[in-house]
Parts: sequence; C-alpha cells; structure tokens
Amino acid sequence: MKAGSHGVDLGDPRHSLTQYKIDRWQTEQGLPLDTVQCLLRTRDGYLWVGTAGGLARFDGIRFLTFPAAEVSEITSLPIFGLMEDNEGRLWIGHSKGAAIYRNGRFEPAFPGALTDGRRVWDFAQGPDGVVWAASENGLVRIDKGATRVYRQAEGLPTNRLRTLAFDRDGVLWIGTTGGGVVSLVNDRFQGLKHEPQERLEIRSLLADPAGGVWAATAGHGLLRIQGGETKRYSIGEGLPTDQLTSLARDEQGALWVGTWGAGVSRLRDGRFTSISAAGGLAGDQIWSLLADSEGSVWIGTWVGGLNRLSTRSFVVFGTPEGLSKDNVRSVLHARDGATWVGTAGGGVNKLEDGRVIAIRKRDGLPSDEASTLFEDRDGAIWVGTYTAGAARIKGGNVRVFGLAQGLPNVDVHAFLRDQAGVLWVGTMSGLARLDGDRFVPVRDPGSPRMGVMGILQDRSGVMWFATSEGLVRYRDGKFDVLTKADGLPSNWILALHEDGAGTLWIGTNGEGMGRYRNGRMSAIRAADGLWDGLVQAIVEDKSGHLWVTCNRGFYRLSIQELNGFADGRLKKVSSAPFGPGDALRSTSFAGGHQAAAAIDEKGLIWLPSFNGLVIVDPNRLPGSGLPPPVLIEEVVVNGVSVAASDGVILPPGSLPISIHYTAMTLVNAGRARFRYRMDGLTPDWVDAGRSREASFPGLPAGAYDFRVAASIDGEHWQEAPATLSISVKPYLYQTRTFAAAVLVGAVGLTFGIIRLRTRQMRLLQVQMERQVAEKTEELRLANEHLRQLSFLDAQTGLANRRRFDETLDKEWRRASRFQTSLAVVMADIDAFKPYNDTLGHPEGDQCLAAVAEVFKQSVARAGDLAARYGGEEFVVLIPSADLQAARAVAERLRRACEARAIPHPASPVGPVVTISLGVAACVPKDDNSSAALVAEADAALYRAKREGRNRVC
Repeated sequence: MKAGSHGVDLGDPRHSLTQYKIDRWQTEQGLPLDTVQCLLRTRDGYLWVGTAGGLARFDGIRFLTFPAAEVSEITSLPIFGLMEDNEGRLWIGHSKGAAIYRNGRFEPAFPGALTDGRRVWDFAQGPDGVVWAASENGLVRIDKGATRVYRQAEGLPTNRLRTLAFDRDGVLWIGTTGGGVVSLVNDRFQGLKHEPQERLEIRSLLADPAGGVWAATAGHGLLRIQGGETKRYSIGEGLPTDQLTSLARDEQGALWVGTWGAGVSRLRDGRFTSISAAGGLAGDQIWSLLADSEGSVWIGTWVGGLNRLSTRSFVVFGTPEGLSKDNVRSVLHARDGATWVGTAGGGVNKLEDGRVIAIRKRDGLPSDEASTLFEDRDGAIWVGTYTAGAARIKGGNVRVFGLAQGLPNVDVHAFLRDQAGVLWVGTMSGLARLDGDRFVPVRDPGSPRMGVMGILQDRSGVMWFATSEGLVRYRDGKFDVLTKADGLPSNWILALHEDGAGTLWIGTNGEGMGRYRNGRMSAIRAADGLWDGLVQAIVEDKSGHLWVTCNRGFYRLSIQELNGFADGRLKKVSSAPFGPGDALRSTSFAGGHQAAAAIDEKGLIWLPSFNGLVIVDPNRLPGSGLPPPVLIEEVVVNGVSVAASDGVILPPGSLPISIHYTAMTLVNAGRARFRYRMDGLTPDWVDAGRSREASFPGLPAGAYDFRVAASIDGEHWQEAPATLSISVKPYLYQTRTFAAAVLVGAVGLTFGIIRLRTRQMRLLQVQMERQVAEKTEELRLANEHLRQLSFLDAQTGLANRRRFDETLDKEWRRASRFQTSLAVVMADIDAFKPYNDTLGHPEGDQCLAAVAEVFKQSVARAGDLAARYGGEEFVVLIPSADLQAARAVAERLRRACEARAIPHPASPVGPVVTISLGVAACVPKDDNSSAALVAEADAALYRAKREGRNRVC
C-alpha cells in the first residue's frame, strides 16, 4: 500500500516481513538432524535438505531419509553442498568428498583421494557443462568423468575453498576461507584488490542478474562485486551484523542474507529489513537459505531445524505494522483517502500519508475502547465506544457525547445520517436522534428498547435496525418489527447489507442469514450450505459475491446462488471458506456493530479481527491457482519396495500392494487433495482426500493401470503424466492354454467314454457340472472381494465415502418405504490440525487409525455403518433409530474415544484426543432428503464445536 492509499507506507504490504508466516520442521517431524547446512529445490519439485546428520528429501508433508545400511554411507554423513546439473543429477558435497544421486542410486562423484578425503562445500556448473567443486583441499574440475585439481601451486590464494558461482558472463567466482574472492578468467586466477582481501573469509557467493556477484563474509559484511569495483554493506547500511553466512535471491529480485547471530535480513529497494528469533525464527544462527519459485524462503538453522517464510494468504495489518492495538473492531474508508480503524484498548487509528496516527483518551476521546465509526456529510468522524459514549472528530477537535448529552447508553454500536439529514445512533438501550447539540432518545411505539447493532436505510428510504429482538423497520413515521414468525432465521440480528439489486441481507447470531426481497423473507442456514451460522459482517465485492465473517474465519457466497436457493431453484448454496489453514493471525472477527467490514475503491476487502485487520484481494485467493503436478513415488508389495519405472509385475497369488504418491507443491502441500483410479478394478475415481497412499489387500490375476490426480481447490485436477502398469500373473490353471487343454482332453475323454460306457459318461458329466459350479462360486467371491476393496478407506479400514453414500441412499429408500426413522451421527476429531502441527503427520495418521478403531468396536449392530467421511471426519449411519437412540450411540462413541486416552499436547479441550459429534434423525418425507439429514447432523456437529467440543449435539 502506498502512502495515502488506505495504509502505511510499506510498499506492497504483501512484501513486508511481518506478513510472512513461519513454519518449522525439526527431528520430531522427520529431519535427520536440526542442523541444516544446505538446501536445494530440484526441477521435479522436491526440496533436498542437507543436515549434519545426513540427507533428506521433502515433499512439503513427509521427509524421506536414506539409511546408510540400505543405500550408501554418504547419506548419513554431514552434508554441506547440493546442486542439480543439466542432466538432472544431484551432486552432494559431504564431509569426505562428493557423490552423485540419480534414479535412486548414489555413487562417488570422484575418488576421495583427489581431495585427500576432505569435505566438499559447493558446486557450480559452467555454460559448457563442466562441473566445479569447492573443497577444503582445492578446486576440482569434472568434465565427462575426467578430473583436475587446482591448488595454490596453480594460483589459488589458499586450498580452503567454500563457495562457487558463475556470473552472467560465464566467469567462475570462488569464495575462500582466508583468501577472499577469486575469479577464474582464461584459466588464470585473479584476486580482488582491496585491503582485507588476503584474510577475508567468504561464506557464500551469489550471481547478480545485472552482472558480477554478491559475497557474504564472516565479519566484513556484504560485498557487491561488479566491473572491478567492490561496494561494502555493513551495520551502518542496515545489516544487523557483519557476520554473514548465506545468500539467496527471490523472484521479485530481493536479496536475502543469512547471518550468524542475528537471523535473516532482506535487501529490497535499497533498504535492509530483518527477522530473527524475536520475530518467530527457530534460531538466529543461519546456515543456509533458499528462495523457491512458489514465493517461499527456506532457512536452515544451526540448532533450530528447517524454517520456512511464506507469504500469508491474506495481508494482515496489526501492531507489527503500526496499529496501536491488534483487537480491531471497525474500519472506515473516508472520502479524503484516509482509513480510520477503531480498536479495543488502543483508541482510533488514522492511516494517512504513510503514517499511523493514534487518537486516544489522552487526545480527547472519552475511552480507548472504540467500537464503531461513521463519516458524516461534512467529513467529521463519529466514534462510538463500549464504555463512555461517543465522540465527534473534526479538524483535530474532539467533542464528547455521553449520558449527559442525551445518549440512552454509553455502549454505542451504530451511527447513520438518513436521507432527511437526521443523525441516528444505536446503543445497547435503544435509539436516539441528534437534535442540535444533544441526542434525544427515541421512545415511539414499536421502536427498539434493547441493543441496536446496526442501522441501514435502503434505496426506497425505509430505515432498518438490527437488534437483539428482531429486525425493526421504520417507514412512514412508524416502527414495526419482523421476527422468526415472519420468516427470519433468528431474532438476534448482527449485520445488515443492501446489495446492488436492492435486496436486503440480514446476518444473525448463529442461525444463518435472512434475505428480504419484494416483501418476502427467506432463511438460509448452515444446513443449506453456509460455512457457519454466525454472520457478523456482510460486505459485497465487485464480482457479485458476499463476504461474511464469523468466529472461525470468513467465507464467500455467490449472490446468484443465494437468490437461487431463496427462490427454490437450488437445493444448496456453496461457501468458499477461509480459516485456520490460511495462516490468519486470528480466526475470530468483529461483529455486533457498524463498520465491522469495508471495501475500498480498489476492491480490497478489510475485515477487522481480534488480531489485526485482514485485507482480502478477491482476485488473489489462496488455492485458486493451477493444480499441482502429481508424482508416483514408490510401490510397496508385501512390505518390500519395488522398482516401478517400467511397471510392476506380480507373481500369482494375492499380495498386498501400496502405492505412494505426492503433489509437487511445497507452499500448498497441506491443501493438496488426491483421487485415484485402478483401471480394471475401480471404474470410477476414488476420493483419497489428503491421503498420499492407495492400498489394495490383493489383486486378482490380470492387467491394471493405476492413475492418480491432485488438486488444491477440489475442482481443478491434474493427473500424473504416466500411469503405473500393474500385471498379476495367473496360476497355470487360470491360463487360456490350460483351459484349452482341459477342453480338448474333456472332449476326447467324452468320446472315449461314449464308446466304452455310457454310465461313466454320466458320472463325468456330474463331476464337470460340480467343477463349473465351484469355479462360478470362486468367480462370484472374487467379484465380491473386488467390490469390497472399492468401498474401503485404505488408511483407517472403515468404509469410505462412496460406500457411505450408496448405503445412505439405499437405507433412505427403505426407511421411506416402511416409514421408519433413520439417524446419522457426524463426528470430528477435536483440534486435529494442532495435533498434526505438534506431533507430525505420521502421528496424525496413527491417531486417525486409533479413532477409527473406536468406531469399529462401538458400532457393531447389524445394519449400522461406520465410515470415514473425509479428513478427520467420521460418520455413522443407524437405520431404525430415532434421535434419542442415535444420541446414545454418539455418547458411547465420545466416551470410548476419551477413554482411549490418546495424548494430545495441543488440545484446548483436555490432555487427550476427544471427538465432537452431531446427531440428526428423521422419518423420510416428500419434503426432505438424505442430503438434508446429513447437513442437519453436520450443523449439529458445528454446534458441538462452538459449545466447547468433546460433546454431543
């Protein structure tokens, strides 16, 4: 945001260091060791991590390590350097030399004796394809297997080399330990001409696209070397220390600098900004840096493991960016270009001309607890507070209005000046109008006496008041009230919005949204597709969507879909939710007063939260990009990994097979969803959710093709470029040759028997009929086995979503036919994401399996079905059960899960893993559906979550 454009002068706030989200991975999440010495993102999308305890490969979710006993000794040695060459080979520098990895195999890059078994720090490949290696014992040149070593005798200032880089002109630059920076031109080494050159320790070199290189030194700051000139950046230019370790450049051109003792600095637009352990890094001693193509900056620390800085899905503006308090209650974009922000505890902030100006009680406000903002016709700003009435700010002067000036209550929630010029104020004790210098309480018949949360005048001139006792209307000088009896979903109204077509949208405190159009009220609830029943603020963007806030984030709704549902043309609306997974600083948003959301002239949506303003660009939403590439990583047959490059051939018999796959995105790894299909076994795609493994207990003899696809948003999918061919060989008796031989023999035997004894022919006929029956039964059982495989959730062993949907449809028809009750129980593991974040995804998978076992043991009645619904959600279908019986089943499940006592160190509920459950039951009628039954159980589940978790609703 530029100065004077609704914000402080930070350039684009998406690029402010305070906007970065910090993720951490350590040994508990799979790293070989917490000392991360080098990083590399290869072209296939993997992140390779070299640690002091060995090598690892990361796909954003899982670390793959390489045990020395199984692969190569080098994989567990300290790793110092990584490079991918033009042929896709991975070069690895370690404590005893160098190695190359390709197609799952490790081999020495050159004999260790070449460098006397000393460590290799870095690699660089020239335009001619020649690879160079910097070691503790000279510079190694590798050209198609031929090697040569350069040392002091050939002109190097020292044999101890640390880093290499080719500049844009093809010059090789060499950073040394104690000998400064050296370049290799026309097979001659040339040093720099500056005073400390002979003792400089260079830790990292990085080519600049404009020419020359950057050099990070140990104690001499940052050097920019170009055209024979050297420029030095030190503490005086903004670096936090001169002890530097590593360099990286992001796609926007910013230079990232790792330090030893002061975290990471970034040089952008000529200015250094820094982030350290005080800002959330796992350590201030930085070993390595990598900026990848997805906008992330990866940081390897000395003892804090691997860190990642990634831009948040949405810009957040709070105290780190200059606000006086993080708890933001309202926001207003004034006509003069300034933005006003009301906070709880920090007064009012004015954002103008690149500055944040705080106006507080000491400046004349009646309280620092600001609740609502309103701009009057003359540009004056009205401020409502929770505790001390209102204030009017104009030209630097503040005038206070309290009980003595006629306000009915000091808790003020809304202002509005109507078309006739009357200023209205809404308080917790009703309405008042401004008359001269005083407010006059409104006591007309039908006027609100309780809390007024919002005021709106529609284009026809009718006034609307959101209150805790219904929606109050004022027209033709009279008040009347609309309530649930008139079709409102709730009498507790929090928000009002008139859209571009003149339709009035009404937000309630937990019961969804109302629509008022052409004199008719309609209700839209969570069961109808709203992500949450709480509607605290409503704002409309330029593309015909409403944005709604609640206490677990915010979500987007299509006005067209909402109208389609309200008019009966659609059975459900769809919500696009944004919550904890989008790295918000808080998922609780402001509501219950006016200006709890705003949109500026650029179309950006400003949402006040308990931890700063969230600024949403509707054109740049997370998860809206292209689906990621997907890759089949490994095939495991009967517990043994097999090569799968040319397909998998299995011997006769039923062997368990697992196929591991991954999405090649790191920044969206947690969002990635998968589906797979086994041609020849599963005719349709199987939704795998976030599971990265497909397992089959056994495959019958035959040929199969395994396909897998990945998605971020669940709508756009990308399939793996190649299928995995799997062939299961048949037993001899299953082959066509054997069948033909049996047939010929049977025919010959039949003619022989006809000629010899008719009786024996009859006996043979009986025997053949029995064999045919046996084979037919075997085929039937095999088909039944295949059908069961397609209905199984591989991770938990429960029925999968497909099985649940088919069984629900069947049981719904049966219950409708016999007019019996059908019940559904929806369950969700409480605080499962914090569980994964704290203990790691392998522990999360074990937790899912343990909870699934609870469902297997507790849902044992014939006809009942327990299934995995998706992610950490489970569902139980209970035929012939009313609501009371279903609640008893749900309570039994809840107690059984809690009694399992699975430790949960990050749960807000208690020390063990718990579940929340929602129950719904009905007798099918013409006016309801199975989808509505599931939606009702889902809504009950969310009520259980809101009411404290670990309960049944």
